[in-house]
Amino acid sequence: MGGVLPLPKTVHVARLAGTGADSAPKVEAFVLREGEVMGVSGRDRDDAPTPASVGVPPWVVSPHLLVSQAVGAALGAEGVPVVVHAWEAFVHEAQVAISQGATLHVVVILDALDSRGVREKITRLLALGEVRIAVVTAGPPAPWWGGLLEGEDVEVVSMATSVLQLARVVQRFASGEHLMDLEKRAEMRDAWAKALDRRQHLVHTVRTLTPQQLRVLELLSSGRRVREVAEILGVTSGTVRSHVKTLRGKLGAKTQLEAVAMLRQVHEVGDGVDLVPRPRAVPAASEAATARR
Repeated sequence: MGGVLPLPKTVHVARLAGTGADSAPKVEAFVLREGEVMGVSGRDRDDAPTPASVGVPPWVVSPHLLVSQAVGAALGAEGVPVVVHAWEAFVHEAQVAISQGATLHVVVILDALDSRGVREKITRLLALGEVRIAVVTAGPPAPWWGGLLEGEDVEVVSMATSVLQLARVVQRFASGEHLMDLEKRAEMRDAWAKALDRRQHLVHTVRTLTPQQLRVLELLSSGRRVREVAEILGVTSGTVRSHVKTLRGKLGAKTQLEAVAMLRQVHEVGDGVDLVPRPRAVPAASEAATARR
């Protein structure tokens, strides 16, 4: 795919200029098919990074396929060939590649999708072995990434502000260079440990709730109003308010919103064990009954 048109150096790779929340990135000329390698553009530029060394090109993945395609195209235009993989299948595809003797470098682009579910998928990838992972986040990294920094196979960096900067980051990463210094790595590990301590305290506190109080809190956490919670549980709104008042006292929450936030925080930083049940979905029958009323 030679002759690729260059993207402007100032284009943000995760939120391309002119991209709205409901529209596709304006990179139609650069979109790759999944699994396709983006070649060198052939431009002669003094500030362009040198092409990546021969071998398995770095993989680029993102929960949003259009983002990974746009990033892959932009990196190829800067002379850094990469392979774009779909988020849903890349862990399995990595397992196959590693079983065939490959050592992988995987660049994960996150844009406002930095969630526990994302971390769990990266954890599964890391467990395969023979893989290095660079997590590129759109903002300050969430504390749970510190849980993956015990070894040296995961790097976490903030989003580069231009295609050229990201190209240099990917090139350094693919060459085996570390992207994080020891101080930053230790700082994130410390933030992770503190987050776990806070979570353990919250877990202990939430466990003091009765099953009915916890269910009320779960329903409120799912966005239900007091009246809707009462209808689902078959009690009066006054009973629900009484439960809320009691559970707030146990949790030390000043408001209902703070109590809901405390339950959510229990699940924001995971350590591989669900110490408190996650908020459950409301049964479809209850949904329909509430809608009719």
